[in-house]
Amino acid sequence: MNVILTGVTGTLGSQILYQLLQNKRIDTIFLLIRKKGNASADARLKTIISNNKAPKAILENKETWIKKMTVLEPDDFLNPGRYLSKSTKNYLIHSAGCVNLSTDIAQKEFLYQENLEFTKTVFEALSSFITKFTYISTAFSIGDIGGLIDNDYHNKKPKFRNFYEASKHATEKFLREKGLELNLEIQILRPSVLGGNIFQDSKYFISKYMVYYLVGKFFHNKNVKKDSPVRLALNRETGLNIVPVDYVAKVIAQVFTKKIPQLNIVQRNNTNVRNGMKKIIDAVGFENYTFVNTSDADFVLEAKNKLEEIYYKTIGLHLNKYITSSPYEFDTQLLESIVPMPMYNTEDYLTHTIEYAKNNQFKSAW
Repeated sequence: MNVILTGVTGTLGSQILYQLLQNKRIDTIFLLIRKKGNASADARLKTIISNNKAPKAILENKETWIKKMTVLEPDDFLNPGRYLSKSTKNYLIHSAGCVNLSTDIAQKEFLYQENLEFTKTVFEALSSFITKFTYISTAFSIGDIGGLIDNDYHNKKPKFRNFYEASKHATEKFLREKGLELNLEIQILRPSVLGGNIFQDSKYFISKYMVYYLVGKFFHNKNVKKDSPVRLALNRETGLNIVPVDYVAKVIAQVFTKKIPQLNIVQRNNTNVRNGMKKIIDAVGFENYTFVNTSDADFVLEAKNKLEEIYYKTIGLHLNKYITSSPYEFDTQLLESIVPMPMYNTEDYLTHTIEYAKNNQFKSAW
């Protein structure tokens, strides 16, 4: 069988590639990679394969793995007749997409273009050549509904916090409808917030620092005055759901051939948001902060000082709707029957992942 993978230069896509390369049942992995600046598509792939934080099994057999991969730039990728046969089992894992939690209306068109419209383009080009379409969505594509959340997102009414969630949900809906129309198997996998590796190979490594890392980066910034007080609004009853990126990749590599229509890939234990935010901020050495308890996602802090103004216009603007959201938990029974969640202290994990990022100056690996 063959696998077609998009988003390989992304945080999750690279980890998925590491897992797929070690699958002996896969003949060829076709990779959509664009040229970026002066770096060719091939050069970008070699950076991922050669990075010293790649699994040992990858680093020790680089030449073998390179022979197993074919790099495709967009024009070739969207002409599958050039590289795929309809008589072969071809599995598409579509991991490419844009993560942007902005509530700015100006971002709506961009997010729908990157997530929904690009997926339509990929589907229309490749649907007659593939055995199955696996879409990497997000566990937050249902929005802020609270309570116990199971794997079926299409029997519930969503409550979106931003255009990112809405665009991912719209993409899921498009794929489900087209799958039924064409009798093509569709699988939707939904990771929650990605954190650093948990397994022994390159523990705490992640290629790009986003979402909760941005809180740590903000308070670690040398331009943030350590003596300025900051009040952080959050709902003490809710939680952070952060899942190690290498665990997510292991699950995807296990399930992309299985008949599982929808699956949330999440941590079974939320970290209390107050404790979690404290771990993140303490890890970078910022001390002058307090928490304001609210369950109102539209809560506006009054009489903000200069540092608070900056926080709530940047990272706080994007994350506030999550850390003030309704209390929720995920049903992980199906997930853990496939790949059991490794045992670790989720609060200590936050400290370690932020410390790792701090030691690497919050710089992306590629």
